[in-house]
Amino acid sequence: MNDTATAMRDPIFYRLHRYVDHMFTEYKKTLRSYEQKDLEFPGIIVESVDVKAKATNVLNTFMREEYIELSHRIPLKGSVQVKYQHVDHEPFSYEIKCENKTQDQRQVMVRIFMAPVYNELGQKIPVNEQRRFFMELDKFQVTLKLGQNTITRESTESSVTSKASPSFEKLVAGEADYDSDDSYCYCGWPQYFLVPRGNHRGMDFILFAMLTSYENDRVYGPEDDSKCGSSPSYCGVKDRKYPDKRAMGYPFDREIKARSIEEFLLPNMNLQKVKIQFKK
Repeated sequence: MNDTATAMRDPIFYRLHRYVDHMFTEYKKTLRSYEQKDLEFPGIIVESVDVKAKATNVLNTFMREEYIELSHRIPLKGSVQVKYQHVDHEPFSYEIKCENKTQDQRQVMVRIFMAPVYNELGQKIPVNEQRRFFMELDKFQVTLKLGQNTITRESTESSVTSKASPSFEKLVAGEADYDSDDSYCYCGWPQYFLVPRGNHRGMDFILFAMLTSYENDRVYGPEDDSKCGSSPSYCGVKDRKYPDKRAMGYPFDREIKARSIEEFLLPNMNLQKVKIQFKK
């Protein structure tokens, strides 16, 4: 259970996580729902959010072939490789158009989530069930000038994915850029797992973008670059406080009073329908 490389191969790992997740959800139900003052950002309006790929708001996923070198783990004579497949997705970026109607430029925290629209029976998922399926794809800080702004962000810059671990060859040669005992630097979700696989017909998802005040949300502390800054949304930042005063999963970590995700929206939020299509 101590290492994800082995824990995730054991079915009990997922049952344990689900058990803890349910326990945490029961605790969250005891907290009040967020009020408008907890969510709004007066003067900031998100006009639209889009996914830019080969086709706008359509993401293609596919299986990618990779190789594992077995001689690193088993004493074999010479190189022996095994081919395997994992899901991957085409490169994409986010484009958020917004307006700053305040009297000055504003530092904002951009929060991007995605959730499925329908369950396995084809029924629309109720908002308080759907909120638990909202996956945080990215969280980052930008400065808005007065008036109209366009925010762009590459999927490879995500705050939930990790950079690639050093190869076995680099570890043996002493060329790795971190202490071999410090796996913290490579905490995070693999880049190729950033979005779900979808299906052949094109699976419906909702992309959600929200702008909040960076001045209110940031945690003040050392400004120097940390030793490891990979996946701060999921893993925090090594030797520093978690870089956000909001609860992890905010604003979907508490029950929603609205009857639908559309009714939940405030001017500093917006939605976009996205299809994820799996291609062999």
